[in-house]
Amino acid sequence: MALEDPFSILEKYLSAEEYVVVGREFTRVDALDKALGRALFTEDYFIRYLQGNALFIKQVLSPHPHALIKAIHVDEAMGVAGVKAVVTHRDIPGVNQVGYALPDQPLLAERKVRYVGEVVALVAAESWEKAVEASQLVKVDYEPLPYVLDPLEAMSRTDILVHDEAGSNIAFKTRVRKGDVEKGFAEADVVVENEYRTHHQDHVYLETEAALAIPDSEGRITIIGAAQHPHLARDIAARVLGVPAGRVKVVVPYLGGGFGGKDDEGPLTISKAALVAYLTGRPAFIVYSREESIRIHPKREATIIRYKSGARRDGKLTAIDVTIIHDTGAYANRAPFILWRATMHASGPYEVPNARVDGYAVYTNKVYQGSFRGFGNPSIQFAVERQMDQLAEKLGLDPVEFRLMNILRPGSRTLTNQELDHSVGVGEALKKVAERSNWISKRREFDAFNKAEKRFKKGIGVGVAWHGISTSRGVPDWSNAVLKVEKDGSVVVFTGIVEMGQGSPTSSHVQIVSEILGVPPEMVRVVFGTSDAPDTGATHASRGTGIGGIGVEVAAGKIRERLARLAGDLLGVEPDKLVFREGRVYPRDNPERYIRWVDLVREAYARGVELSATGYFFLPKGKFDDTTGQGFAYPAFSYIVVVSEVEVDTETGVVRVTRVWPALASGRIISPLQVEGQVEGAVAQGLGYTLFEKLVFDERGGIVNADLTDYVIPTALDMPVVEKPIYVEDVYKYGALGAKGVGEMALIPLPASIANAVSHALGVNVTRLPLTPEYILQLEGVLRR
Repeated sequence: MALEDPFSILEKYLSAEEYVVVGREFTRVDALDKALGRALFTEDYFIRYLQGNALFIKQVLSPHPHALIKAIHVDEAMGVAGVKAVVTHRDIPGVNQVGYALPDQPLLAERKVRYVGEVVALVAAESWEKAVEASQLVKVDYEPLPYVLDPLEAMSRTDILVHDEAGSNIAFKTRVRKGDVEKGFAEADVVVENEYRTHHQDHVYLETEAALAIPDSEGRITIIGAAQHPHLARDIAARVLGVPAGRVKVVVPYLGGGFGGKDDEGPLTISKAALVAYLTGRPAFIVYSREESIRIHPKREATIIRYKSGARRDGKLTAIDVTIIHDTGAYANRAPFILWRATMHASGPYEVPNARVDGYAVYTNKVYQGSFRGFGNPSIQFAVERQMDQLAEKLGLDPVEFRLMNILRPGSRTLTNQELDHSVGVGEALKKVAERSNWISKRREFDAFNKAEKRFKKGIGVGVAWHGISTSRGVPDWSNAVLKVEKDGSVVVFTGIVEMGQGSPTSSHVQIVSEILGVPPEMVRVVFGTSDAPDTGATHASRGTGIGGIGVEVAAGKIRERLARLAGDLLGVEPDKLVFREGRVYPRDNPERYIRWVDLVREAYARGVELSATGYFFLPKGKFDDTTGQGFAYPAFSYIVVVSEVEVDTETGVVRVTRVWPALASGRIISPLQVEGQVEGAVAQGLGYTLFEKLVFDERGGIVNADLTDYVIPTALDMPVVEKPIYVEDVYKYGALGAKGVGEMALIPLPASIANAVSHALGVNVTRLPLTPEYILQLEGVLRR
């Protein structure tokens, strides 16, 4: 093995014979502080350290869905006592451009507004009350323009353009062309065709968006803020201020939830606070009210999916023809990436020889779409899995049996013709969860129950999904961390990964270091979420542990190699025959002949052995042809299977999910307790998406239910029994100790699983979400007619 080679380090610990800390129950290091209320979030820093000194920021929002800005009058607002600034696009010293995928979005509206709730100005005052009062006195002269709210209408209109310069309301297109679709359908014995519709969902994190910016006397600025990628937030803030990135520091403390929303809105919130602090020379604090958060920040995409699929009598899929339309809203944000992911997952985790998929991200004059747990995948997997159930029914096959006939396995080629050479455990996961849930007997039991019972109906459904890990195609992705061992033997790790509830830096990263170096977990400290740490990439796409942890593993592996050589010299043993465990280093065949970790570290310092290391790893990727949608899509895929049991009240239309059986094929499970928590959280959020949550828009595109009175989310009383997850550890050779992603997984197939269970209970074709009582009664009405 090449010394300190990242690939060799990954290979070494992937094939370890046993693990001492990894895969065991582990109490995350922040658990007690969070339970006792000692953990600090963004607003806590303001209250504890800068209240009374920082300026409060209040945002001025557009009341129009589409209008030219003719003038902004700030004099009356500036006349309010305590008001220090009213900031508009004219005051931005750098570039008023914060678009992610496309350069189409200003931080503060310039020339025109494009949705109700777009930010036009920032008011900064000595008190919150004065900031609110002054914000109401900012007068904006608007010239209303025609607007378009429906994506199907927007696609065909050129007289109403959300972005004039684009020349079209289609922001982005995707496509897949594989095999011969016409031939595939000609070979099909059964064909199913449907149009599916899904809806917007808000993140509803406990902590709304917030940032506290603090300028110093040397022209630098530090922002404490809620974001999911401190380095991206720093770069966007620096661009807005027109200063080098090195003069901006971003620190992300504990987050009260992120779910992708703070990946998009977080950098903008941070930039607003930084802008006010930079212009006034005063600390500045911004926090969104719940209503502002719902009106301003991007949402899970609403979709229209037209899906046609065919299969032979022997149960093999022959072809799919899919059109995906995303309601992108006013700005592209990450819509092209979200649409791309949906397009390349449009087959589900199945072998499909012939495919035609077209995707469209469409501008409308509504709040724009953005990153959300699952990132475009729950809606397309909902369509896929509904199709699979209906094909199975037409073929007279059990839904699980039919899926197993087509499931991906090692050696399979995906929708994009990418060969899967390893780490494909979805088939095993499906078999295990079907057995554990008593799938066959439950189907029979519920069928008999439904024949005898009039009011209440029971159903059981399955949803199977896959999710590409890391960035797509050949887009660069990497992991990085710095690790140092102090003279007393304690270990400090620096990473850009943030802690937003998932526990990567406070559990799995600690376990990785403890495992490799053999030190007790209490001797490991992880400094996370700061732009002063190495850029580890964003904490999104389920990459916090599987990819974010690679840098930690590589850095720890380098330190261990150096100390193993030293210990080998001291003990007269080959370095590869040494064991690092529980604060001791000893020969594998003689545990009693050891050197203590702290003594080994002290000797290393005395002999000049470097005890700091950078763990950088660049993920290998392949080529992709965007013209055909063929080639290398993702480095690896995680897989999730969910079986759901439901009870439907046919008089009220209420659907109650009673039990959920999850199974994951997500590589090495480093921290089972944290994964279990992620699964339970994903079930809760997926339950809300499937049954309760839906943004309602008025005739002008304004959000009607922008509060938690009218925007309904599940409570603890709505939660089903979530069975202990089944783990199929299909380890991935380029993941941290073989790990893949888990954070998004259980949510992705849950809507399909519940919808299939409802369909089983009622014998109806479910084609849209959410499954509200009104929709269920409508389906029953169709059935009765």
